[in-house]
Amino acid sequence: MSNKPIIISNWANGGTSDSLWSGIQDSLYRLVGMDVHTEPAVMKAEYKLSKDTSTTVTEFVKWQVVSSNGRTYHFSADSGKIWERDSAGAWTLVFTTTAAAGEVKCLGAIEFQGYIVWATQSRLHRILATNAEGSAEWTANAVLNWQTFGTTNASYHPMIEQNMNLYIGDGYNLAEWDGSTFTASALDLPTSLVIKCLGTLPVGTDILIGTEGNDVTKTAIFRWNTWSVSFTSSDMIEEAGINAFLKADNFVYVSAGQYGNIYIYDGQQLELYKKVQGTYSPAAKATVHPDACANLDGQVLFGMSNSTGNPCLQGVYRIGRHSRNYNWIMDLAYPISERSGSAFVTSGIEIGSIIVLGQKILVSWKNSSTYGVDLLDTSNRCDGAYFETRVIRADRLAHSTFSQFIMAYNSLPTSTALTLTYDKNYAGSYTTPTSSQVTDTDRKLITLEEGMEATALQLKVLFTCSTSSTPSLEMLVAYYT
Repeated sequence: MSNKPIIISNWANGGTSDSLWSGIQDSLYRLVGMDVHTEPAVMKAEYKLSKDTSTTVTEFVKWQVVSSNGRTYHFSADSGKIWERDSAGAWTLVFTTTAAAGEVKCLGAIEFQGYIVWATQSRLHRILATNAEGSAEWTANAVLNWQTFGTTNASYHPMIEQNMNLYIGDGYNLAEWDGSTFTASALDLPTSLVIKCLGTLPVGTDILIGTEGNDVTKTAIFRWNTWSVSFTSSDMIEEAGINAFLKADNFVYVSAGQYGNIYIYDGQQLELYKKVQGTYSPAAKATVHPDACANLDGQVLFGMSNSTGNPCLQGVYRIGRHSRNYNWIMDLAYPISERSGSAFVTSGIEIGSIIVLGQKILVSWKNSSTYGVDLLDTSNRCDGAYFETRVIRADRLAHSTFSQFIMAYNSLPTSTALTLTYDKNYAGSYTTPTSSQVTDTDRKLITLEEGMEATALQLKVLFTCSTSSTPSLEMLVAYYT
């Protein structure tokens, strides 16, 4: 009986599958730290996230601001601390916020009309960006308790600029500053709702308001033209809150609830797009923090954070495609810099904020009592990046003999490697083959003659990188009878 091939390739059109067994054609069970978009039809390791903060940042950062003064500012969600990263990449604790009333942890921040504006529970504070370079200028020029909120919500004060005005969520009220006058209640929503995040549509001048409610299984998204006495439209949804508006180009993605659901919003209604792969339950939930989203060169990024029970892998996910000829696909593109030995840490993690800095991103995170801000390191690839196939079931009712595995590559630089392991019949862990991989540098094939019987087989390929060098894989083939 002749061998039959199972060919796994076309990486750029599949992305992460819906489960261990099911997904669109060419999808993979897991894609962690991989680059499938830069050169479609080949797979490489992505650039890595490297910790940029050493021990400077000692608390969880949920809001970050890229300033017109060439610096970035990072606001603690645990206290009034504010850190600055200058244009040379040096970090400094520049200020500690105090407030006349309420808690002092930062609940929102933005730069608007040349001012860096940040919010604590009951007060709004600001400093002119040109007078905010270093701790001495912050101490001399920060204007604390500049404005007072009406509702004084203790959880969220998201901010957005639209129509040359600044809008700030405060409980069920939306506050407004037009550059001269502060209005504590420019728009009020039902009192049972709390404004959690703000966004905009790709075209037009409306703003989007995401809420969570006292009824934890139902909330709403509102659209407002910024001048009418009431919102323009709303869409009620059976979810435990609108978490974040994900920054796409011609449409809006919305993270909602705690079961990994991503929706597309068409300006009127939410339609379920995809679920971040995981096993969710009342004891296993995850979320996206309001500022944990960004758009890097047209690729939509968002950070999955554990709420409880670690239902999914946590890190910076991507919804992207190479061009209009390809599918929009989802993958876990950027694991944070934390490691357990050589393994990625993808559980017990929170991603607080993602901002774009040129062609790089800054990602703030929390791992238990450890905190940091990572920078996309374009000098180093993500060593240890890997993908896992969905379960291969040549004949689920009978043993199939898998005799040979081949990895076809087009580039395998010095000190890099591709390593194949397998999980046979739902063993729950990957096994290193007993036979050795043989590399044919002429045909650029890595062959493994293992010979195993299985009714269900899953394969994992690990990418070993060397600084900026990564293997480039074209396809994985499994032969069976």
